Formats: sequence, C-alpha cells, structure tokens
Amino acid sequence: MGRIRQSLPVAPRSSEVECRRCGVVCQKVVHPSRCLEQQCPFLYAYDAFGRTYVGCTQEIFAADIDLEVLERARRRRNGFGSVRAVREPLPICPADVERAYENREDPMGCINPEFHELPDRPSFRVIRGDD
Repeated sequence: MGRIRQSLPVAPRSSEVECRRCGVVCQKVVHPSRCLEQQCPFLYAYDAFGRTYVGCTQEIFAADIDLEVLERARRRRNGFGSVRAVREPLPICPADVERAYENREDPMGCINPEFHELPDRPSFRVIRGDD
C-alpha cells in the first residue's frame, strides 16, 4: 500500500515588522553590532567620503552605518543598540522585539502573540499558571 503525503496546515509566519493592534507598540529590531560579531555573510561595506559604511544586502535594516562609530560603540557598556527592521529578520539575524508603552498592555496579555515569534526561536511558549 502506498503512502499518502500531505502537508500539515500550518499558519504562515507573519511578515509584519511592527504591531499596533493595541496600545502597546511593538517593533522588530536587529542588532548590527552582533551581525558584525558573527561575521554575517549578508553584511556589505563600502568607502565614501573617507569613511567606511556597512549595511545589509538582504535589506533587513535599511540604514548604512559608519563602521568606525559601530565598532567604537560596541566597546561601550551599552553597545551600539538596535535598528528597526524593515523586513522580516532571517534566522541568522540577531533580532528582538522591542515594546513601547508596556503599561498599556491588556490584563490578559498580548492580543497578537504570533508577532513575537522570531525565526530562530521556538514558535510558542508554555506558561504554567498559578494553581
């Protein structure tokens, strides 16, 4: 008897980089200093105006960043920080979700939990409630 191959009906991943469905504003961000540390194959560099600039060939973040400023900030305690993602981060991207106005969160929690799924992390969390 032959096997029947059928794909599972899995919900497609969201390609949103910003969520404004409630009072809390969430955005996906990328950490370019960590891209540099992990020697991301999608980083490019070019020289202009006597400076070297780096950016992302996949256009996950749109800014071209002065390499000297990036490396100098990387050595500081707080680091360079994050830049807003303009496209869904790839699994290799050091990405996070930043939230503004957390005090506006609904008592039941996030109304769009799928937004917080990142490509390199598990798609759901199990949370044990208090008994």
